Amino acid sequence: MSLTQKLSKIASLGQPSRELPEGAVMPNLSFKNRGGIMFRFSVLLTSVFFFLGGICYASDYGFETTSEGITKGLLTPKEDRDGGSWDNAGQSLGTPDSPPVKTRSIKVLKKKEGVEVWETITAPEERRGGFVNLKIQFDVNSYTLRPGSSAILYELGKALSGPDLQHLSIYINGHTDSDGKEKYNLRLSLNRASTVKKYLIDYHAIYPDRLKVVGYGESMPLKPNTSAKNKQLNRRVEIVVAD
Repeated sequence: MSLTQKLSKIASLGQPSRELPEGAVMPNLSFKNRGGIMFRFSVLLTSVFFFLGGICYASDYGFETTSEGITKGLLTPKEDRDGGSWDNAGQSLGTPDSPPVKTRSIKVLKKKEGVEVWETITAPEERRGGFVNLKIQFDVNSYTLRPGSSAILYELGKALSGPDLQHLSIYINGHTDSDGKEKYNLRLSLNRASTVKKYLIDYHAIYPDRLKVVGYGESMPLKPNTSAKNKQLNRRVEIVVAD
């Protein structure tokens, strides 16, 4: 055996054999099979695209997932985002250098001293500052929290307990999609907001008087309720700083 042959043999040690075992069949990489592989790859790529796109899509509407993001969103002055501001009832205040914020009258459901109170308020058509949206998950047609919501609730409690926010009171606003009747959705959204309040009191010792709950039902969608994707976006809990 020549030196070249010996070196080639040594180099091949530990490398997987390129020969097929006896009885094995070479995979059929016909055009049809290659097409199937490419199809599955394209489906996977499309899924990743929509998943990442969904994250960006949600981030455009003030959704946060960390205590840092929640803190930053709640501390952003309202006038920094919309050139104006509004009071707690949603009444536009505006600024000398900008037109008033567009508002509309909507029906909400509140709870005062344990009693449900129906009110009609003036609310901004679009919030621009001093708020965050949270994707807190509940069972269908229920205000029972799903286990998957534990992480975001922990981040919310951490933010509200932190030095930057611990002196502030907040509104916990529940929102639904348009499935179901209006009054049902208002009560469901209020009960979901109340569940979040109870969690913050029980697990993070947040003082109850800091937390005000309001049910908005289907009245303030982020997008029209014309698709499953939009409805999922509209089902949310909104945290707003109380002045």
